[in-house]
This record gives sequence, structure tokens and C-alpha cells, in this order.
Amino acid sequence: MLLSKQKLNNVLRNRRVQVPSELKKELLEQYGNTVITEDGRIIEYSEQDVCEQLRKIVRSHENAAKEVK
Repeated sequence: MLLSKQKLNNVLRNRRVQVPSELKKELLEQYGNTVITEDGRIIEYSEQDVCEQLRKIVRSHENAAKEVK
């Protein structure tokens, strides 16, 4: 699964969370592009992989934002 801007926005909306546009760009760069290893294999993330990684990243962002307040 490749992460699209629309899918990312849906996930963030469902979690009722706001993240900076820089973080959105990073997430789209990391999970929105095909990854090819040095030996030429294509790595494909499952939807579960992407959602779990988004959850972890967004959660750490939320915790950092709470500490600043």
C-alpha cells in the first residue's frame, strides 16, 4: 500500500489530530513512495504496517506537544 495525501488526511481526521505540514510531508515521503532495496527488490508496506507506523509517529508527536504546554 502506498500512502496518499487523502488516506493520510483520513487517518488524521479519524484520530482527531492536527500535525504540522512538515510532518505530513515526511510521512508522505516515507510511506507514499515505492522502496527498492540495494539488490533490486521492491518493498511493499501492508495497510496494517502503514497504519501502525502512523499511529506511533502521531502518538509521539501528540506526547511532545503535550510536554510543551
